[in-house]
Amino acid sequence: MATPVVAGEAPPGPRLGTTELIEAKRPRLEGDGRPPMMALATIDPSTGGQQRFLRAKLGTPNRLVPSPFQAPAWSPDGALIAFAANDDGDESGDRIFFASADGSGARPIPGTRGGSQPVLSPDGVTLAFSRTRFRSNVKPGRLYADFYSSTTTWIVDLRSGKPRRLTRWRDGLYNEPGSFTADGSGLLVTKEDSNLEGSRIVHVNLADGSSREILESASEPAVSPDGSRIAFVGFMDPDLVEAEENHDYLAVDLYVARADGTEVRRLSRSEDVLESGPSWDPSGQRIGYVQFRADTSFVPALGLLFPAGNALMQVNADGSCREKILSRPRIAFYGTAWQPGPGREAGPISC
Repeated sequence: MATPVVAGEAPPGPRLGTTELIEAKRPRLEGDGRPPMMALATIDPSTGGQQRFLRAKLGTPNRLVPSPFQAPAWSPDGALIAFAANDDGDESGDRIFFASADGSGARPIPGTRGGSQPVLSPDGVTLAFSRTRFRSNVKPGRLYADFYSSTTTWIVDLRSGKPRRLTRWRDGLYNEPGSFTADGSGLLVTKEDSNLEGSRIVHVNLADGSSREILESASEPAVSPDGSRIAFVGFMDPDLVEAEENHDYLAVDLYVARADGTEVRRLSRSEDVLESGPSWDPSGQRIGYVQFRADTSFVPALGLLFPAGNALMQVNADGSCREKILSRPRIAFYGTAWQPGPGREAGPISC
């Protein structure tokens, strides 16, 4: 039986959580490279002040290392933080953990081995997460291999530790959890299918597994606290980023829509700047997100995976008063997660 997490102290007032990749300092000698550090952090949106915890080098065995590329998630009362991490120094160790709001008392969540992208239900009883499969098959006499990859969305009852798969496995099909509906009966999922163009936001009914599409050319949905709106990123207004050697790609902007996918409103219009990881503050009046410069190199995907020097941003839900919270040249931020709970409402930004 796992030892329960005891809620630790966290700074008062509004805070948002994020995952950090911290670049190592340049080596004095060539070939003396050091792996980057990973950490979880909570940040005061008014001052940029950080509280950093669970800091460790990537690939360190027998040490809990937060996983890159994804944001943490909060329990409804803001007392616990859920995050994906590796405690074995290799890929097999990835799973979801709980820790207190100050990072202490971390423990694995049963039923989440191989999991990533944690999302908690409004009542704190259910955790959604994703699992990914990669396979290759080299047949005799062939010069190339067949590759298989797929991502599915799962939920686990935190009382029983019993997981349940919501979406199916299939080569080229990827479903990642984004946000529960306000009543907890449904889950918004980002779906990508190699047979279709662009990503989609899909509503999955938890009772019977049925699904319906809400938005096209959209991903990373975040439901507002009152359930009336969705913040998301997408490329509905196709602005092209011109990269080297004809590796151009579409810029991703920040949007808000009604819960049913209607009345879409674009909140960001910055040239050659991309947005990701939106999250509502508990008041429902402002949105935190990550912003980074578009990579125009020969292999832009590498720069988008490790965007050191990107920025944590916030904006009012109507698109007004956009401002930077924090940026560091040697740090890449992955996602935002506003800490819920009484007294943590940020309210509208004044400008």
